[in-house]
Amino acid sequence: MNKLTGSLVGRWAGIDEFIQTVETGSFTSAAAKLGVSKSYVSKQVSQLEERLDARLLQRTTRQLTLTDIGDLFYRQCLEMSEQYDRLESDISELQQKPRGTLKLSLNSRFGVHYMAGAVAAFAQLHPELTIEVHSNFQEIDLVAGGYDLTIRYGELEDSSLYAKKLGAYDLSLYASPSYWKANPPPESLEDLAAHNCIVMPERYWLLDVDGKATRIKVSGNWVSDNGATLFAAACEGIGIAQMPNFYAKEAVEAGKLVKLRQPWSGYSQASWAVYPHNRHLSAKVAFFIDFLKEYALKEWIPNSDTFLNQSPLI
Repeated sequence: MNKLTGSLVGRWAGIDEFIQTVETGSFTSAAAKLGVSKSYVSKQVSQLEERLDARLLQRTTRQLTLTDIGDLFYRQCLEMSEQYDRLESDISELQQKPRGTLKLSLNSRFGVHYMAGAVAAFAQLHPELTIEVHSNFQEIDLVAGGYDLTIRYGELEDSSLYAKKLGAYDLSLYASPSYWKANPPPESLEDLAAHNCIVMPERYWLLDVDGKATRIKVSGNWVSDNGATLFAAACEGIGIAQMPNFYAKEAVEAGKLVKLRQPWSGYSQASWAVYPHNRHLSAKVAFFIDFLKEYALKEWIPNSDTFLNQSPLI
């Protein structure tokens, strides 16, 4: 094994002491600048020479001078030290201002609609940041896909990922006026069995029943994992769909959908920013998470609450 193999810390040992000795002209002055003892500096430089198997400094009782090899090594070490200082400065700046590429994964059911405005608003604030948005119907492997962050909803499964709660949004049951005219609105959970429910592949809805999230099994002849197709089917009068209030807002205002308002017919769902790690979180991810939390408070939740109070109800 080469003498120079090993950890970066071990390989760099003695180099700072060597540089300071050259620049100050003595072990004593180098020790004073580094805040260590003269013997420590001398020992570090000697061990460095031993690892390199080369004499770097010519020592006399009056002065220290660089050997030819020492002069070459000094100039190279000085260049590396300056590069490292610049790298530290660049990293510090990056941690203060988001740069580079932010790669996001958004859920294709309702998540793209839910998040598109927020992502665009963040991009406007940081034009030096490149943003990649990928939509997926299924949860993806963040690490394998090289994603910085994804947005997930509801209860999270235990995993090695980290999550920060952004807020919550409300879902309700909707159908077209023509559907409600042809089918008496349900007055109880049991009445849902008589209705055509526009459903996700898992074929259940989560509803707040007596203040508790309850999984309700539903069935119908329209099944899709895409929010836009569920929305279109509801507007066409096929059946009842569960949708976020923000998603249905314009259709309600246009008279295409009417919301069912029963004590059990709503559900508040949490949204989470999920990312691979929490140590040394990059500025671009940290800034985006903080932005989303503020955006949720200003945009999603107030709009949802207002819409709950003003939309036509069954």
